[in-house]
Amino acid sequence: MKKVLSVLLAASLMLAGTEAFAQISINAGYLNSTTKTHGENPSNANGAFAGFSFNLPIVGNFAIAPGVYYSVISAKEMGSLGTIFSASGKFTEHSINVPLYLNYGMDLARDTNVFIYAGPTAQYGLASTTKLSASIAGVSGSTTENNYDDPDYNRFNVYLGGGLGFEVNHILVTVGYDYGMINLIKGDNAPKSHRSNIKIGVGFAF
Repeated sequence: MKKVLSVLLAASLMLAGTEAFAQISINAGYLNSTTKTHGENPSNANGAFAGFSFNLPIVGNFAIAPGVYYSVISAKEMGSLGTIFSASGKFTEHSINVPLYLNYGMDLARDTNVFIYAGPTAQYGLASTTKLSASIAGVSGSTTENNYDDPDYNRFNVYLGGGLGFEVNHILVTVGYDYGMINLIKGDNAPKSHRSNIKIGVGFAF
C-alpha cells in the first residue's frame, strides 16, 4: 500500500512540473462516509475535503487528473440510562488522499462543459481518534484513544470510483462516489470491513 501511495503521489508531482498541463483547480466540499463491517450495522460519518488537482490532456477529450486532497470525517454516538448515567463516543479521522482520475469532457456551450471521471485514489490516515465521555450522577470524565495504536486497524486504503462534474465560467461542481478496496481491519480472520464515500464539491479552475 505504501508503494501504491508513493507511485500515485510521484505521478501527481511529476505531471504538475510539466509544461503540458492545461488546468489547475482547487476544490472543497462535503463528504459522507459509510463503513460496513460484516455482522454489524453500518456506521456513518460526515466531514469535508479540500485540495487541488491538475487536468492534463492526453488525446481528444480525454485527460488525466492527478491531485492531492485532505479529508476529515467525524461521527458521534450517545446513550443514557435515565438521568443518572450517560455516555458518548466521538470518532474523528484525518487523511491525505491522492487520486489519479481519467476524465472525459464535452463542451455544452461557450465556457460550459460537462465531464465524467473514474479511477483509483490512494489514502493514508494521518490521525484517527475516539473520544469516550461518561457521566454518572453528575460526575463526568473522558478519555481519548488513538485508533492507530491498534495494529489491526489499517491506516492505508485504495478506493475505486468516479463521478460527474460541470464547469461554468471556471466554476466547478462535482458529485462522486468511491469504494474502499482494502479491508479496514488487518488479519487473516478479520471480519470484512470496507468504507465508501459520497463527495459533493465545488471548485475553481484556473
